[in-house]
Amino acid sequence: MHRIWTIILILTTGASIAGCGPEENIPVSTPKGWYGNSTIWWQVGADTTNAYRPLETMEDMGVPGSFLLSLSIDGTSNSQMELAQRKFNQYLKESLIELFRNEPELVDSLFEKYVVPKITVVNLEGDVQPLIKEYKRVAYQILIRHFRYPISITKLGVEIPIQVPDSLKGKGISGAVFLQIALSKEGVPRAIKKLYGLHPTLDRIAMRAMTEMRWKPAYILKNGQFRPTPSWARMKVLFGAEK
Repeated sequence: MHRIWTIILILTTGASIAGCGPEENIPVSTPKGWYGNSTIWWQVGADTTNAYRPLETMEDMGVPGSFLLSLSIDGTSNSQMELAQRKFNQYLKESLIELFRNEPELVDSLFEKYVVPKITVVNLEGDVQPLIKEYKRVAYQILIRHFRYPISITKLGVEIPIQVPDSLKGKGISGAVFLQIALSKEGVPRAIKKLYGLHPTLDRIAMRAMTEMRWKPAYILKNGQFRPTPSWARMKVLFGAEK
């Protein structure tokens, strides 16, 4: 299944980083060909239009329908049954949010075209979670027939060694840096956004490592062939023991 951080569903990799090496030899600045600050980095010459877009919620992503979740269903008229169906569809989208984060508009269009016609659930009385779980599997299988999310092909701490400065060792600093990466259709990072940091130096070490990461890009099925497309990925870089 597709994974995000350590959770099911969207690409993510966690790497536990151990301290090593002399501090003066550990680079923390943006590498050649990159610019940036404490929050965002971008590749020189890359089109960063919309690269740092918020992808936390469906509403953030601009996927229509979030308002439906707050509506109550009262009655069994055709209009209420239609509303119930739309609300259930939105619940189902929310359950697949990690997949949507890879390319929101594209995945949403595929959901509407291929998944919605397969769903007929308008009764939202009682606990709907078992139904959502059941249809989530169906929807996921349908979507990945038409869209393939990006998959990392390099490993942090292995192909991309990461060092911790001596000055930070033994200070009990542990946790994760969460990053959002905008990928080209070749699977190369073109922009990096820090979502949650841990320590200014460790944050920059994690961001620098992302500039060296490579992915098998996302693909969309067009005219019977899978074609690469730009997308987003998320990664969690662990420093210290994972809790």
